[in-house]
Amino acid sequence: MSDPKELHFFDKYERRGVEWYSAQFQPSVSDRAWGESTPIYLYRDATRRALVETLPGAKFVAILREPVARAYSQYWFARSKGVESEGSFAAAVGAEAARLAAHPQGQPAVGSYLDRGHYHRQLVDLADRAGRDRIQVHLMEDLTEDPAGVLRRTCEFIGVPDPDISRVDLRRMNTFGARTLNTARSRTRAADVDLEDVAEAGRDTYPPIEPALASDLRAQFASENAALAAWLGRDLSAWM
Repeated sequence: MSDPKELHFFDKYERRGVEWYSAQFQPSVSDRAWGESTPIYLYRDATRRALVETLPGAKFVAILREPVARAYSQYWFARSKGVESEGSFAAAVGAEAARLAAHPQGQPAVGSYLDRGHYHRQLVDLADRAGRDRIQVHLMEDLTEDPAGVLRRTCEFIGVPDPDISRVDLRRMNTFGARTLNTARSRTRAADVDLEDVAEAGRDTYPPIEPALASDLRAQFASENAALAAWLGRDLSAWM
């Protein structure tokens, strides 16, 4: 994998050229496959087009999280980085339509909390461009419940010999507190910020989503998730 693993070439740095992109990978003669992992690639229409046009032989692996949980996590990630001004998830969701309309391509990196969860549309478009056989999709639940199986299936998909894996150790890394604290500390250097806010920023995780809001948003995704379930041939009833 590239270092860093999220290169953002196709959504931020295309002007650096394909030669720069290629130089981010240093495969040895024994390596069978190499790649990177930038989640926003799947979301943006222009990025999907550029992926297929620039990398005609590439394969794509997507890991999908239940869209409301994904949106809520993204909101708090944006808050921890200091790039989200809305003080609640409900307010951010309420502002989303205006934010999408104001973005030149209609798909901003920040504020597209619910829009990013329309996986079916994104995957169908990618499949139409690249071919369904070049796309492998896992659910977050797959990775949690059977990480070794996910890794084996991925290796087979990208043409890497079966590594004969019997166990994969997963570590849950919630860096919310550290990110928020670093952002708050940087602000104290740039402006007059209450140090109590810095201390509060160091909490380990964000609060749970309001059940009523989560239920309402999941209802909004019902038809989208039903279409995705049919396309994947997977049971997504737990998402609905």
